[in-house]
Amino acid sequence: MQTARIPVYELQIGMHVVKLDVSWIRSPFLRHSFVVQNPAQIEKLVRAGIKTVHIASSSLQAEGRSGSETEKKRDAPSTGLVTASAPRLKSLAQLNEEYAQAKLARQQLEQAVEGVFAGIAERGTVDPEETAIAAREILIAARTLSASAIFMALTQNGNGDSTLSRHALSVSTIALVLGQAFGMNPLELHHLATAALLHDIGLLQIQSGIVRRSRVTSPPLSAAEQKEFQTHPRRSLLMLEERGGFDTIVLHLIAEHHAYLDGSGYPAETRGEFTSIQTRILMLADKYDEFLTGFGGASPLAPHQTLQRLYQEAQDGALDLSVVSRLIKVVGIFHVHSEVRLNTGERAVVMALNQTKLHQPVVAITHDAAGAPLGTPTVVDLAEQDGRSPTRFIETVLEGNLASLPSQPARSA
Repeated sequence: MQTARIPVYELQIGMHVVKLDVSWIRSPFLRHSFVVQNPAQIEKLVRAGIKTVHIASSSLQAEGRSGSETEKKRDAPSTGLVTASAPRLKSLAQLNEEYAQAKLARQQLEQAVEGVFAGIAERGTVDPEETAIAAREILIAARTLSASAIFMALTQNGNGDSTLSRHALSVSTIALVLGQAFGMNPLELHHLATAALLHDIGLLQIQSGIVRRSRVTSPPLSAAEQKEFQTHPRRSLLMLEERGGFDTIVLHLIAEHHAYLDGSGYPAETRGEFTSIQTRILMLADKYDEFLTGFGGASPLAPHQTLQRLYQEAQDGALDLSVVSRLIKVVGIFHVHSEVRLNTGERAVVMALNQTKLHQPVVAITHDAAGAPLGTPTVVDLAEQDGRSPTRFIETVLEGNLASLPSQPARSA
């Protein structure tokens, strides 16, 4: 039997899997040869950390794809986007389960990262081994959990949360999701995760009052306070250089994470135009969490407002537009898992993104205009309403999460 090796995200219902890229001990199935019959089987493979599978070549022919086409798709970064017609449209129950797993993973990772920062506070120095373990755990979570569930768990972190360890965890997770979307290899991702965890440790040497007010416009920091705050990348770098045991690329990423592309960043000797794609990802992830949580004392923004601000800064030349655009494509203007209110007054859950119309995702209507829950949620693709009345669109994002939402099977409108 002729076989072809493809990424697991290219699996489709009807394909014949003949081999997995892991031993039977790690396999979620007793047999490594089976025909994919439902999306749940693909989800099990993804959750088990399986990256590639071998399928019968006849499966490709049945799908009308050549081996060369498969190779091209394999080389292209995955955006994680789905459409309404895709067979992997998940049920509300699956989304609930994903989100629950992401919340649990975040709680466990918070403990690991808090341990790293507690050690820094106690010893005044960084433990490279402890940091490496935390970075690996975050990388595993970013690989095995869906990007949409991870981002939803981050947005529910709590507005106004200025805990430095939680900021570090959020930045690291966001950076890894973006790094994977750009097709970075495991070593590059490990460097990125390590730098993201430690990029702001220099803030531990700055007066807490200055850190809490670093992004407050009224009253703003004085010139002297602003100058002290802007020393934190250099302070972070010096702490790591004195301790030793960290790769040079990690030091570079930390030193340049405020070197904006338009020259408005700091330290003065950094040049944003010469920064690497990893630095630009770290720069964006840092700003994303600051806007979202209000880290530094600013008023927190909603997820879609955060993306608007980042896009505007990219248009103005401070951030890399290609990185911001990739972030928007990965998470969508309205996050999967978000609860929204439609213009009709109905409440719905965002179930999937539309690749070409991110402002018009696929939603499941869970409550009618009067607020009464529907016995069976109705799935509507906001981009494909075909003139049906009423024409629906998202009016606002509601506070809350899927934990309180129904998990019944949904029907299409």
